[in-house]
Amino acid sequence: MTAPAQAVLSLWDRVIALAEQAEATDWGRPTPDPEMTVRDVVGHVASGIAVGRTGTPDELIEGLRLARAAHAERLAADAAAAHGPGHNHHAVGASCLDLYVHAHDLSTALGVPVDLTEDSPAVREAARYLLHLAPRLLALRAGAQTGDTLRVGLPGAETELTVGGAELWRPDGADGSVTATPAALVLLLAGRGDPGHWRARGALDWSGSSGEAFVRKARLYV
Repeated sequence: MTAPAQAVLSLWDRVIALAEQAEATDWGRPTPDPEMTVRDVVGHVASGIAVGRTGTPDELIEGLRLARAAHAERLAADAAAAHGPGHNHHAVGASCLDLYVHAHDLSTALGVPVDLTEDSPAVREAARYLLHLAPRLLALRAGAQTGDTLRVGLPGAETELTVGGAELWRPDGADGSVTATPAALVLLLAGRGDPGHWRARGALDWSGSSGEAFVRKARLYV
């Protein structure tokens, strides 16, 4: 199995482990998503349905295991396809993003610390996918114009994003910058936490007009 596929499955295992440690009184706890409890998040990940899950905790956890197994089969089939294992890398990144955010929400609800310095392959895949979307988020959410640029730095990697064009690198050409851990970037753009909170924890920093607009307004969901 490919490394990106293993990254996806590692997040499935994380979500399942969090659900397994939830006590009976935990299932009604609120999560960072104001419309979802622990039960809702687990049921959603297991079924893909929005809200209103039924079933006992054991049944919901078994649903997670079945969903993981089905996803593992799809990933294996994709890797074995004639067009190669890397053709659908955006889908892998989207899966890592979705599962990482749900794992974060369960961790927060259950009082499990979240490591903002995590630099696992799974978080890297989610961050890479978000960098693919970032120019559109700059334009749609932050009001950036065609040609505006933003330098984004993650540990060990830095790129410059240009609205209305391909990624490019000009050392002195950016209108602003954002520096973040992969985990903080994912959580910020998923709408989890105020940017000032992540900055105070040393996981995020920014400068310039594009940087300010990006951390304040660029969100996947509105």
